Amino acid sequence: MDVFLMKASYPLDELTIQELKALIQQSNTNENQDIALLLNADSWSNYESQGFVVLAYSEEDQLLGALSAIDLFGLNTYEWSTVVHPNYRRQGIGTALVQEFTTALVERGAAGDMGLSFHDVAGHQFLKQIGYEYNSSEATLQATAKPYEPAKEIYIRPFKEQDRDILVQLMQDGFGDMPEETDELISFNTTTLGRTLYIVEFKQKIVATVSIVENEAGLWVTALTVQQALRNQGIGSAILRWAKNEAHKKQQHKVLLDVEIDNINALSVYQKEGFTPLHQVDYFIKS
Repeated sequence: MDVFLMKASYPLDELTIQELKALIQQSNTNENQDIALLLNADSWSNYESQGFVVLAYSEEDQLLGALSAIDLFGLNTYEWSTVVHPNYRRQGIGTALVQEFTTALVERGAAGDMGLSFHDVAGHQFLKQIGYEYNSSEATLQATAKPYEPAKEIYIRPFKEQDRDILVQLMQDGFGDMPEETDELISFNTTTLGRTLYIVEFKQKIVATVSIVENEAGLWVTALTVQQALRNQGIGSAILRWAKNEAHKKQQHKVLLDVEIDNINALSVYQKEGFTPLHQVDYFIKS
């Protein structure tokens, strides 16, 4: 069977989006694992998003498969996943999509990429067959939005330029980020629609940071870290309650976040605040 490949950058046109949605609908088999999440569907029509798709069509112009990639943090590093129509799997379409994607990475001078899969055998086997190896896993947790009274002595406000040096230290201590990575985080979360970077003060001193992302799924908590010396004092829990309250004010029903599954301390805090598992995403890198 002849397959024709093409690439398109975000934002995608409405016809392509409808074709992709139809492909996803035909491919979803697990109600808790929506392939749209792995394919960055929320970003397809966003002019601020840096990403692209590779599309595989038949001679009859039927969409047989797709690969969607996104540069989440503006670092020219892409997270990607692929889907093939159930009736056309095991015919090399997935491999062809990845080969075209690899060519696109070279054209863009990309610094690297990570393949994403839900926690299932088929996805893992495919990524291993094309030369990727398991790297890490993240669980997506969710909690119900609800009103909360502000925590005493804790003040959460948007980032200001004079916070930059302290934020660099927080991100280095919390995530091992280099200063230039924090600069990219600041730029991305202060200029992208739907994203806001916050600073957390405790007793009038900056002690933590958190970013908030709004989309159709709900309100997402990202890049949450608390100064090491002040952990286990309820600051993280207070930030999560604040996020639930923010979601409630914005008429969002859910608060969501991603956490590495081996981060036992963070998982414990989230679970105590009523966050429950939604699904797990596994990350693979070139071996």
